[in-house]
Amino acid sequence: MSSLWSSKPSHKDAEFEEANKHFEANGSRGCPRQPFKNNHFSGTIGGSSATQTTPKPAGTERLTAMSGWRVCVYCASTLAGSVNKEDRLLNYLDALGLTHETLRPANYCEIGCRLGYSLALSRVPAIGIDPDYEIKVALTAPTRLFNTTSDSFFARDDVAQILGAPIDLAFIDGLHLVEFALRDFMNLEKHASPDSVIVIDDLLPQHMDYASRQRNTTIWTGDVYRLIPILRHYRPDLDIRVYDVDMKGFGLVTRLDPSSDVLTANYGAIEAEILAGKWSFPTVAAIRDHMQPRATDLLANDLGIIAAQRATKASMQSDRRVVPALSQRRPRLSVIICAYEMAREAPRTILSATAPYQKGLRSDEYEVIVVDNGSSTPLTYENLPPNAQIVRAPDPRQSPVFALNWAAREIAKGEILLFAIDGARIFSERLIDESVKAHGRMEDAFVFSLSWHIGPKVQMQSVPEGYGAEIEDGLIRAVRWPDESDGLFGISVFAGSSSSGFFGGITESNSFSISRTLFDRHGGFDERFTSPGGGLANLEIFRRYVTRPDARNVCLLSEGTFHQVHDSVATSGKNRWEAFASEYEAIFGGPYLRPSYHCFYQGKPRAGMVPFFLQSLQG
Repeated sequence: MSSLWSSKPSHKDAEFEEANKHFEANGSRGCPRQPFKNNHFSGTIGGSSATQTTPKPAGTERLTAMSGWRVCVYCASTLAGSVNKEDRLLNYLDALGLTHETLRPANYCEIGCRLGYSLALSRVPAIGIDPDYEIKVALTAPTRLFNTTSDSFFARDDVAQILGAPIDLAFIDGLHLVEFALRDFMNLEKHASPDSVIVIDDLLPQHMDYASRQRNTTIWTGDVYRLIPILRHYRPDLDIRVYDVDMKGFGLVTRLDPSSDVLTANYGAIEAEILAGKWSFPTVAAIRDHMQPRATDLLANDLGIIAAQRATKASMQSDRRVVPALSQRRPRLSVIICAYEMAREAPRTILSATAPYQKGLRSDEYEVIVVDNGSSTPLTYENLPPNAQIVRAPDPRQSPVFALNWAAREIAKGEILLFAIDGARIFSERLIDESVKAHGRMEDAFVFSLSWHIGPKVQMQSVPEGYGAEIEDGLIRAVRWPDESDGLFGISVFAGSSSSGFFGGITESNSFSISRTLFDRHGGFDERFTSPGGGLANLEIFRRYVTRPDARNVCLLSEGTFHQVHDSVATSGKNRWEAFASEYEAIFGGPYLRPSYHCFYQGKPRAGMVPFFLQSLQG
């Protein structure tokens, strides 16, 4: 017997959570079982009493439905964990996953992403909209999260710029009231293409108390089901199919018309009809009679037909097809920043790495990828530019090296890769432009800049003396950053690794760049470094590249990064060098040695950097 979860293990936690809600909400109604307690499932299955420790993916007794009962997917397959996948009822995650796999959309938009289980199914650039999301799973696709209502999101003046391209696949699972679902559909269709697909959840409530306009049960579909008769009445041009997916139902809407104004013109009348009780049904049977749900085993075939139609139309119109904005121009450079628990610091870093702060390059010439390495509260950023994205590392670890390598290999599109291992570093305003110029002169260059610490001393010294976020915020405001970008030099000192100055040979950089060819040839960060913050991983990769045979190293004289104080190795006041050095020696069989190397210099020093040049010359 194959394991129920062998093909989609990520669904298990989501279904298990739904299972607990199902038990709490329904007692023994709707399926033959008792409340879930003490991590055991107790109920009448297959005509006899059964008790199963939960979950048991393999080796447990196979459960079947007692004659006359319809055992729900959560009770029979999720909790027992031993029902063959082909025998259990299809749930909404299965259906949505199948939709992604079959249609292979160019992008994805989800309204109501909440815990992230359905959003995590996307393998393409995605947008999640929810005013109260609590993402609990890794989002492996490039994803932008918006902590707002869908109405507010689509009311933005820059929504088209944020989307970048017509929405290709969308999922409506927002507030479970029909008027909200209707507005979500209207907004999504307006920003879609005729070949796009909109999926709607919560169309087939199993009990009428699930379908109330006020939430009285844990499981709540609201009156979203009323959207289907409304659309069928006002928009007969749409192709609407509802599938008998367990507990909630699953709707597919195709043959969209983004130019249609029928719903907009009639919205006032529709809203009045909703308030008057029109488009509602008194029983579950009446809802199903109107919906005429299709069997779930037809979903795969229907999706295959839709996919073929989309592919055929795309092929016929290939000479006129509009390519999504995200892939219109391949960026020359990808900035990869790793962040962990940096809700205060990362927004400044993102601002400094994107336009209009970054000067000299068009925004479509580079991209910024911020990898959230498992923060307890997922990192967000208001008004994230179209060329920037925040992604969650798929396997967060205390060392950032895996997250950086993963983003470089799986997400970054640029032929040049710029790494920033510490997401608390503010970029100088032409760092990206100067890096691109250096690679234009020397294709195989290793390009790096020096690092500064904001504050009167290096932060390992200043933090024990009372320096902290409040003082630092005041300093940054005092120099009028970001309006006066060079002001940061006046409130900063060389970082310890850059204390030898421009001409003494630094030991690491928080902003170095290499070509993808070099990355593939010499490797990324060494993933054997498992210490918090990466230990000496950043020093090791710097040493490896600057000392390689025929290395052409370029030091940027006019640019750098500024470290903001936060709870990190650099600012904790604790000297962890001994532990890090031991890890290095265990990996390489010898101690870390400071590199000796030659480099070229590029750029004209800024006025604010003069004291640091004098310090470098004197050092």
